[in-house]
Parts: sequence; structure tokens; C-alpha cells
Amino acid sequence: MTKTTASALHELLGRVPVRRAWRYWAGSVLESSAGHYVTGVAHGVFGASLPAPGRDTMTVRAARRPVEVEHRALAAAFPAATGSVVVFLHGLVETERGWFRGAAPGADFGTRLAADVGGTPVYLRYNSGRHVWENGRELVALLSRLVAAWPVPVTDIVLIGHSMGGLVARSALYHAQEQASPWLPRVTRLVCLGTPHRGAPLERHVARLVSLLGRSAAAAPLARVLALRSDGIQDLAYGHVHHAQGEAGATWRPEPGSGTDIRRLFVSATLSRTQDSTWGRLFGDLLVTPVGSDDLTEDADIVWLGGLNHFALLHENVVYEAVLGWLR
Repeated sequence: MTKTTASALHELLGRVPVRRAWRYWAGSVLESSAGHYVTGVAHGVFGASLPAPGRDTMTVRAARRPVEVEHRALAAAFPAATGSVVVFLHGLVETERGWFRGAAPGADFGTRLAADVGGTPVYLRYNSGRHVWENGRELVALLSRLVAAWPVPVTDIVLIGHSMGGLVARSALYHAQEQASPWLPRVTRLVCLGTPHRGAPLERHVARLVSLLGRSAAAAPLARVLALRSDGIQDLAYGHVHHAQGEAGATWRPEPGSGTDIRRLFVSATLSRTQDSTWGRLFGDLLVTPVGSDDLTEDADIVWLGGLNHFALLHENVVYEAVLGWLR
């Protein structure tokens, strides 16, 4: 390469917005299908310990991109916005793309609800490795901004959460009540799909194992590795939704009659096709055991679906029909 050519190339590169190009490339990679998996797992496993750029705050998503919560941006992202807003919250180690995985184009729950009940689907992404109550508080703030900036007046809000997303939604409702958030009266229904309301047995077993291994000098290194589980994962042991809860959630209980105007639907599944079978009670949907009426601190309608695993709750038609029938 001649000196003249090298100088010309150097001058050309100097004019290229390298930083902007890098951000665009990195953003494209993270928004790819593989990138969504990586982002979700990194959030769920490492949580708040991620470097600052990776600790995404809760965001509204549309067309695989974040949407700024201000009137003009929301109007552009949701041109057919209605006053009925359906908010979707994903679970642990997931992103909002989980609601579309396994569903045919246009057959995801949000698109179908828009056609069947006129609700505008709003998908959120959050760092599932943070404490559930931290994400609950952030959801309170985000919904306050969303309602204020929504293109049309908001008349009705429905919250739909899968797995941990249901705990985050419940946490937000409790914190919104404490803060007297003005949007709370507009929340009419809450749907939880495969949510570990009474905690996840698998995480409780891991917590006990960590405690047991910690007593042995030989096993201490393994105990330290297992203890690196994110705050969000550890919250799943007892289904924590509030910062005042102790190890078994005994130090905090919902106020009597809290959220009584909000109808609740708790959907659970089992691999077993027989309700109340031994296998169903033991293994549930592989990750969460079924909800019983004696497990709840809230007045909720309970639906059990057989022959489904935890992630099938995100896209199976039988789940959608159960939710649609209840919403109607």
C-alpha cells in the first residue's frame, strides 16, 4: 500500500462514525434470535452483577426494539393504540421474545387478543436476575409514565405474566397500592401463567444444598459457586414479591382486602394429564408445581391444564382459549 493510499484510507476511516457503527452492530447482534437467548440468560443468571451496559432497565418493546416512553415515540410504535392496554411480562432467563417462540406468525397471544378483545399488547423486557420487588417497583414507575404518555386515554389495564413475570406483576400491584399510584384503579385483571406463587421447590432444594455443602471444607468451593445465583433466582424459593419478606415470607403479608377490585386468574399446568395425580403434584410442569386454593393469599380463579410443560404456557392454543374465555 502506497503512502498516498494509506493516507486516503486513514482519512476515510476518520470520517466514519465508528462508535455509532459499533453500537448499531452490537445492537443488531443482541436483537437477533440468538442474542435474545444470551441476553435473557445473562440477566437471569447474573442479574445486578452485570456491568452497567448489560443491566437493562425495564423497557417497552415493539418490533424487537426498545421504545421510548414518551407520547411521540409510543404513537409511532403503536399506531392502532386503544384505551385497553394488555401488558405482557416474561419469566426468568427470558425476554419478551419468549411470547412469540413456538407461535405461528400472527398467532401469538398479544396479536390474538388485539383481534378478539381489542386490547393493545405491550411487551416489556426486564432484568430477571434482579429482586422481584425491584422489578415490581420499576414496573410501577414505568406504568405511571406509560399511562401518561399513551397515544389515547387509558381506560383499562390487563397484566399478563408468565412464571416470574406473574410475581413481578403482583409485586407492582402491592407497591402501587402503597404509593397510591393513579393508574392502579385502571387495572381490572391479572393473569399469571405458571407462576410459582408459593415458591419453586427446585430453588428451595438448591438453597438447602448450598447450606449443606457450606458446612464441609471440601465442598465449600462448590457451595460458593452455587451461591452466585442471582437475587431473582433466590426470590423464587418462596415466591417473594415484597422487600419486607423474610426467608419464608413470614414478615410481610398483603393488607386485608388488597386489590379486591382486580380479578385474578392463576393458570398452572402439569405434565400429567390427570389432575391431582402424584406425578403432577411432584413435578408439575417441570419447573413449577400446580397452584391450589389453599396456597393463595388472594382471591383468584384457578385453572389447571394437563399435558403441558412450563414453556408451553406461552403459546399453546388451549392456554389462550382459557385466558380468552376468562377475560370475556
